[in-house]
Amino acid sequence: MKNIENIKPTKNALMAGLFYLALIIIGMYGFVYALPQIEIKGDIAKTVENIKNNSFIFRVGIFSILVMNVISILLVIYLYRLLSSINKTMGLSMLILMLFGAAISLVNEVNHFAMIVINGMSDLSATESQNLTDFFSTIHNHGAHIAVIFWGLWLFPLGILIFKLDTRISEFIGVMLVIAGIGYILDSIFLFLYPNLQIPTLSDYTFLGEFLLTIWLLIKSRTIERLALSKI
Repeated sequence: MKNIENIKPTKNALMAGLFYLALIIIGMYGFVYALPQIEIKGDIAKTVENIKNNSFIFRVGIFSILVMNVISILLVIYLYRLLSSINKTMGLSMLILMLFGAAISLVNEVNHFAMIVINGMSDLSATESQNLTDFFSTIHNHGAHIAVIFWGLWLFPLGILIFKLDTRISEFIGVMLVIAGIGYILDSIFLFLYPNLQIPTLSDYTFLGEFLLTIWLLIKSRTIERLALSKI
């Protein structure tokens, strides 16, 4: 192992931390604030009314999801540059899984735009608008959970790579990242296999590892760079 004190750090860890923070903030805005104001679970009539009366908020919510996915691609590129020296195969797995998830999520937003188009058409009856909106909303929900599978899977190689930095904090965060990945995957499994099962969204309680990694990358970026480069 190289002497980490003599290794000149780059800014991959800091950039990854900044992108992860931006991803969390923008994702929270879209998924927690903007879109829930429009899409009302179990009330398609109210959803249609919201789309017609507040289409700008809906568009901003959609745009935030698109931006979030672009940021996620930049994030994984910097994480790959940071961590691939530890294990190239794990690094590539992390990169490919995130790219798949981002691509699926980006394409899936077409269903949200379809909902806007439908509710801008004057020749549809109220029933037709509601039925079509419900259809595209359901398709979007399932498409989002397909993307969530990859958002969960990419955390496994990421967690292993962070664990391999061989410090107490990195080992703890690595384990928490794997737990976060399990939470995302179980959410999708329950939706696809047990759609009528009423249980809380597990990832709401297991995402802590991602938050901890973000803070660690921002606060200890130089140390993380040296630890990663020492594995070359």
